[in-house]
Amino acid sequence: MRRYTLGLGGREFVIDVQELAADRFEVVVGDQHYEVTLTADADLDKASITPGLVAGDAAGSSPGRATAAAQPRQRAATAPTASPAAAAAAAPRRTGSGAGALCAPMPGVILELHVKAGDVVQRGQQIAVLEAMKMHNVIGAPRAGTIAELCVAAGQTVAHGDPIVRFAEA
Repeated sequence: MRRYTLGLGGREFVIDVQELAADRFEVVVGDQHYEVTLTADADLDKASITPGLVAGDAAGSSPGRATAAAQPRQRAATAPTASPAAAAAAAPRRTGSGAGALCAPMPGVILELHVKAGDVVQRGQQIAVLEAMKMHNVIGAPRAGTIAELCVAAGQTVAHGDPIVRFAEA
């Protein structure tokens, strides 16, 4: 569950949001409960309201937050890999987020990648598993799209804001 505190017109609102499925949410505002269905989402030119997706602009942009689902939706089979150190050394470290990058929400180690370049993903689909403070965090796709590039490998250490994958331009 995620809690948002919003200031609006001098008043403060506390909103709790629990993701039930990729397009369904339970939203609690005060003592009112709502089941909400996401019917559409779109990228805006100058702003990004989708967690984990960084909107690019001429001046550069700051890293976004990735969605961390409480439970994995689908576990893809992962091929055995070399040692984490070898995997981390094999993958070039990318810096800077850029447009359409899904970035690490916190520092940690990428344990699993469940996509490859060219894969078409749906909003909420599992992209990676990030271990941070001995917890496994499932990183989900912030939107539907095509994976253009993997920026990390299994076993690689990432810092907050490091890109995990980049989406193809829509």
